[in-house]
Amino acid sequence: MTMSKPLVVVSCAVLKDLLGKRLPEGVPAVWLDVMLHNTPKKLAAAVQESIDALAQPSTVLIGYGLCGNGLAGIKARAHTLVIPRTHDCVAIFLGSHQRYVQRFFASPNTYYLTKGWIDARDEPLADYQDYVKEFDEETADYLFEMKYKHYRKICLVGFCQQELDDYRGRAQAVVDFMAKRFGGVVLEETLGSTALIEAMLRRPMHPGETDEEFVIVGPGGETTQDLFMRSGECAPQVCGRGEKVTG
Repeated sequence: MTMSKPLVVVSCAVLKDLLGKRLPEGVPAVWLDVMLHNTPKKLAAAVQESIDALAQPSTVLIGYGLCGNGLAGIKARAHTLVIPRTHDCVAIFLGSHQRYVQRFFASPNTYYLTKGWIDARDEPLADYQDYVKEFDEETADYLFEMKYKHYRKICLVGFCQQELDDYRGRAQAVVDFMAKRFGGVVLEETLGSTALIEAMLRRPMHPGETDEEFVIVGPGGETTQDLFMRSGECAPQVCGRGEKVTG
């Protein structure tokens, strides 16, 4: 891979298995806490801090989508930023923004799980357990309902049949727990795709301008929500990981 600037990755740790193993040898990567997406302002600060810490002008692959506006307002400084043009990380696991949008409009009340999110305890049942430890059962019930009551489907995304088999039990436990409280929650499984990740790794060879797949921000530039939007499109008010869009 030939490019004028060194390549660096700043990404959510949930992508480490898929993105990390595909990086060219010697490419440095910063894997940020999975839980940052729950607080978009903290996510923005962590991404900006990672960019600001780079010692030389670089091409920075950002392993996030817009993520509740957490990626709006990121300053490129001396670098070139390459960011998937997606609302959240779900589209990265599905392989394209188009597939994410198709699924969103077919079944908007869907919450997505993957191996990485389950391993990190970033899922509804673990959330409830943490609420009980931090507060009390009544408060936990209230917080859980506010965050998850509109979801009617849990979709487990795996990258092979064995992965789906290994994580089905936990996904079903999440479904059963939510169904007891809200009723009518079902489990769905689908195979993920690495197409968008592989395209992101190819993109630094010809950064160009923002297109259908990627937001490209050159030196001195700044990300905005509009860069992630297509013509006539609005960001979902609640994404497939429970991230509410903030202004």
